[in-house]
Amino acid sequence: MKKMDEMNKNIKFRSESLGFKAAVLCLAIWTLYESWQTLSNGGTHNILPMMVLMTALCVQGFSEMIMKRKMIAGDAEYKEPNKILWSAVAIFAIIAIVLSIGSYLILKQ
Repeated sequence: MKKMDEMNKNIKFRSESLGFKAAVLCLAIWTLYESWQTLSNGGTHNILPMMVLMTALCVQGFSEMIMKRKMIAGDAEYKEPNKILWSAVAIFAIIAIVLSIGSYLILKQ
């Protein structure tokens, strides 16, 4: 396989970036459509697009944080708190709150 030069790497990166943005946009529109259908027709809610969207955004965010952390790992001048740990704790806390409120509302009826 031929090694890519800087221009080819930049083109590949931009095309992957546009593809990711298009996929996220389509998933967001699909999620909003499913939510609107559920609210207007009172049917069951399809959580698949929301789960795929959240998974894609979480993977992208965490991988970006990990890559940044690896880049500054040997630098004595630049120190940063462990954002990965705090983000994971915040996500688990938000999930716990949402599940608690959702189960309360379901059991209340």
